[in-house]
Amino acid sequence: MVLCAVMIGEVSGKTKPPPKAELHVSGLGLVKNRDQRLSLERLLGDQRGETLDGNAIEDAAFLLCSALEAEGFLKPSVEIEVVSPNSTPRHFTFDTTLATPMPRPLSATKVTFKVAAGTRFVVTEVRIVGLTALPLETARGYLMPGGALFGTGAVRAYTPGRLRHALDTVREELRQRGYEEAQVRTTEVKVDDHTGKVSLDVQVVEGPRWEVSALRFAGGETAGANLDFAAQIEHRPWTPLGQQDLRERVRRAFYERGFPEMNVALSAKAGAESAGVKPVEVVAIIVPGPRVRVGRVRFEGNEHTKENVLSRRVRVKPDDPYDPILLEKARYRLARLGVFTAVDLHPEPAEGEVRDPVFVLEEARRVEANLLLGYGSYEQARAGVELRQLNLFGRAHQSRLELVQSMKSSRGEYVYTVPEIFGEAIDGSTRLFGLQRQEQSFLRQEFGVTLALKRPLPWGKIDATTGYTFQALRNKNNELSTSTVDNSDVTVASLDFGLTSDQRDNPLRPRRGFRWFAQLEAASRSLGGETDYQRLETGAAFHTSWGGSRWIHAGISHGVITTQGADNDRLLPVNKRFFPGGDSSIRGYQSGEAAPRGADGRFLGAKSYALVNLELEQALTPNWSAVIFGDALGTATALASYPFDERLYSVGLGIRYQTLIGPVRLEYGHNLNPRVNDPSGTLHFSVGFPF
Repeated sequence: MVLCAVMIGEVSGKTKPPPKAELHVSGLGLVKNRDQRLSLERLLGDQRGETLDGNAIEDAAFLLCSALEAEGFLKPSVEIEVVSPNSTPRHFTFDTTLATPMPRPLSATKVTFKVAAGTRFVVTEVRIVGLTALPLETARGYLMPGGALFGTGAVRAYTPGRLRHALDTVREELRQRGYEEAQVRTTEVKVDDHTGKVSLDVQVVEGPRWEVSALRFAGGETAGANLDFAAQIEHRPWTPLGQQDLRERVRRAFYERGFPEMNVALSAKAGAESAGVKPVEVVAIIVPGPRVRVGRVRFEGNEHTKENVLSRRVRVKPDDPYDPILLEKARYRLARLGVFTAVDLHPEPAEGEVRDPVFVLEEARRVEANLLLGYGSYEQARAGVELRQLNLFGRAHQSRLELVQSMKSSRGEYVYTVPEIFGEAIDGSTRLFGLQRQEQSFLRQEFGVTLALKRPLPWGKIDATTGYTFQALRNKNNELSTSTVDNSDVTVASLDFGLTSDQRDNPLRPRRGFRWFAQLEAASRSLGGETDYQRLETGAAFHTSWGGSRWIHAGISHGVITTQGADNDRLLPVNKRFFPGGDSSIRGYQSGEAAPRGADGRFLGAKSYALVNLELEQALTPNWSAVIFGDALGTATALASYPFDERLYSVGLGIRYQTLIGPVRLEYGHNLNPRVNDPSGTLHFSVGFPF
């Protein structure tokens, strides 16, 4: 590929714009000096011309001090060196109170701010009295956030503004539990000017817990809305979230009847406290507004998308009640097609008893290409290209071509997807794939096609897939212990079933939540292949915090292969056996090195495995963390030894840097019980969370 660049030179006769006044910052370290200088240049904007006047210089110094104070440096000092035209440099000490302004008039072509940040004030101790409705550690975490091992100053930096915000947050937490009258204040703030340590004494007065004793509705009696949920609200705490939920339920009831402009206000009357509880009588005052019907559903901006594709996803008809929630669901279904960058909705006219829902669509680019880069400890550097086509034939069909080359493998995949092929939630796809990969003891080759359906299940965050796969599986240069009896070329036809659920807070950097999956591949000669087997893999991962800067990660996975319907496993493809090991498996080994070994020391494919990963991650800075981990693997080459007859264990240490595409990991796994010919340990460098 040849990259070309065109440089446009200056047009003859035009002069360069005059240089702007120079700004310099020193005293904060190389990187921070540069960052603060760039911030000042950006914030001063038009104030920075050929020269800077006294007002601009004072503004810049004030902005510098404000940035430092936000990080806990409450008493910075700034010396200002001013270079004016045709004069010697002058020096000033900036008065942060602005009581002593700089001399006027003042004009500078170069200004240097010499900053002494001083002591950083950090909250090191918090004492709380009077708190029972909220865990002490939770409240203390707002006032003194848990941080990393290093760099905790920025996290726990003390400023009066941060303290006020933390107190408000604790009070809001109490209000969300029904303590409407809660008060949170500091009784003493001890500040050590020498060390910067700050200790807080906080007093909490919770007051009584407000509880709904009765709920009634006023207004809108003739609208016919279903408001039979009062009993579900009564005897619940009266909280901001509860109020929001009540308003939403009333709105939904009236929206269904075609009142899109309805309004609801809540009036609460508190009674006398008894046993720490204050009863609250709630009145929902409803103003229905006009009843509106749907006119004609219209679409704008669909230059390439067929209108019948769009109308199928908008399930309202002329003369239906104008329900904003139902129309918003339709807008979501249109956006879910994946071929629009924006989908907006508005009624026309904006007023009246009949209104047309108008969906304004902004179509995405129909073709896009992406470069793919990555690194793994076994395959090493890998690069590729992804080509996507959107909205094929104007029917929102999509295709994706992916080609990836690494030091050990070549992979290609083409996927054609038809959204909502059956019903509202079932997507269909066809996948063509090919893979050649150098394993530890053989060259893997796989080529085939998959026809699949996918839909989210109505309960939980679970996606279900089912499909049919026909593939040719080959192995070459076979050095396995079973090489004399392994078939080098087997055709497989299978039905595939999968369930997945991902409820992690972040799939790239999980800190809380869990994920699980189950995948069954059932191959049969009756489906058009040459062999019968059943391959089941299941797994789960769990993540939770331990304190403010530590996390526990646990993963477990299991796989088993059976050959029901076959006399033996002679036709079981080598490609389908398990060869564990690597940076996402047991980390004392490279990919495939943890597979069972035969009597001759060569590798065997496993028919069953069980893997457990356990990690403790400790934050060092906001982006850097260290991990200590342990991996345990059990394998079996025959089902008679199910679930395993060989055990391997690894422990290790690692360091991670968090990026937008996941953690960059450098880890060393040490093998506690290596076999003959096994490594004592393995160093891995890779990108992405391990499990």
